[in-house]
Amino acid sequence: MTTDHSHDHDQHQDHGHDRRDRMRRNGRRDARTCTPDPSDIPAGEPGTLPGPGTGTDAYDDEAAERLARRLRESRREHGPERANADWMDGPLDAWLARLERRGAGPDRDTMAALAVGMREVLSIRDALILSMLFDDDECGRDVLMDILSRPRTKEVSSTVRDLLSAAFEDERGPDVERCRAGVGMLAAMAGLMPRAFCAQPYAAIAYVLWWLGDAEASAYALRSLALDDGCSLAAIVLGAASRGACPACARR
Repeated sequence: MTTDHSHDHDQHQDHGHDRRDRMRRNGRRDARTCTPDPSDIPAGEPGTLPGPGTGTDAYDDEAAERLARRLRESRREHGPERANADWMDGPLDAWLARLERRGAGPDRDTMAALAVGMREVLSIRDALILSMLFDDDECGRDVLMDILSRPRTKEVSSTVRDLLSAAFEDERGPDVERCRAGVGMLAAMAGLMPRAFCAQPYAAIAYVLWWLGDAEASAYALRSLALDDGCSLAAIVLGAASRGACPACARR
């Protein structure tokens, strides 16, 4: 996901026509409607740019760092592949349930676990982004677990490249309601967590909104870079937006 997907897609393959036709029938709409009006959303969801740790019952620095130490220790003890998979077994299910409208979504502690995972392991962030852009038929739970636990393998790298290359030239774009649900959860994370844990959720929001052609993408990228000027994904989004580069679905 840290690769700039704003160019060099000439060799993409046209995968997933059946999936895209079905999702179009299920309510795809203009990409620029992903970010809702503030009057339509509860506090902490997209459109309000919530500040770090401004939500009710927010995590403090000590509690968040304690969680991060647990993940780092697990990665040292068990290795990254097993530790990443163990960390996300449960939180990923709650995340997907919300995306697929099967439940209320992650609770406070699960949100914190997801936010910690995103900061500590960028492949966890990337898997969550892909889960918003693709449905279960094309990028299901098992694929997402592979992406977050063993991202450097040839098989996983090829899967991610093929998914994004094909989707980049798909004029229909992803399921906007699915993206909106994910962006809402990411924004809620930012309201829950202290500053040190918010750059990646903001960057993920920026990437998804850029993919959809939403004008707020740059604002979220800037918020991410204000917290971590080394966040490459936010910088990629900002650069692509400034050049007017975007996926096919946002060129309409």
